[in-house]
Amino acid sequence: MGGWVVVDGIRQLTGPLYLRFRRAADGRLQISEMYLDASQSEGASIASSDVRELPLSQMEAFANVHADKVMRHANKPAPDLSTLASYFDTRLNTATWADPRDKPSWAVLALASQVPELVRGEVDGPEVIPAERKLPGRWHVADDRDYMLMSGPTDGLTDEFLRNVARAYAAAVARGERPNKAIAEQTGYDIKSAQRWVYTARQRGIMPRGRQGRVG
Repeated sequence: MGGWVVVDGIRQLTGPLYLRFRRAADGRLQISEMYLDASQSEGASIASSDVRELPLSQMEAFANVHADKVMRHANKPAPDLSTLASYFDTRLNTATWADPRDKPSWAVLALASQVPELVRGEVDGPEVIPAERKLPGRWHVADDRDYMLMSGPTDGLTDEFLRNVARAYAAAVARGERPNKAIAEQTGYDIKSAQRWVYTARQRGIMPRGRQGRVG
């Protein structure tokens, strides 16, 4: 929802990594927010190397190959962490919560949810609001990063073949390989052929257009 995705398969990380993608002016997806959660691992902490060594350009390239899937629910409500992080006035005044002129913002409620048992005054009497419990998340890799394109085109550059090129490209990016070189080696063709297939897939809209300085 809202462009958020969870990334796994990065061995050095101590917990799930959440990235939020938004479309740039040129139509490509770009990472706009990042949240790394080490709280689910007892005694774990986030090291500087965890952030420094993140292959963000590869993640961005992989997301752009699957842009339709990533942005399918982008317009639906999602945790707005940037607003929450910038909302510093989170004072709790439970005595006045019954007054409609002093209703707390959602940022204040997010803070209040951490209180074990919060009693607030209501018009119909006191109400005990239990704190929200954090539930462990479940995440998995939906894309087959082991996929390889085992042969070149047999009936020309059909859309079906180019979709397989896009699939092999995304898998190579996920493995940290140079995608055009990987496709050329898998099929036994030269790298110029692989580049032409990728270029054609982009021209037909099967793959997003590349961006200078990034994997693609």
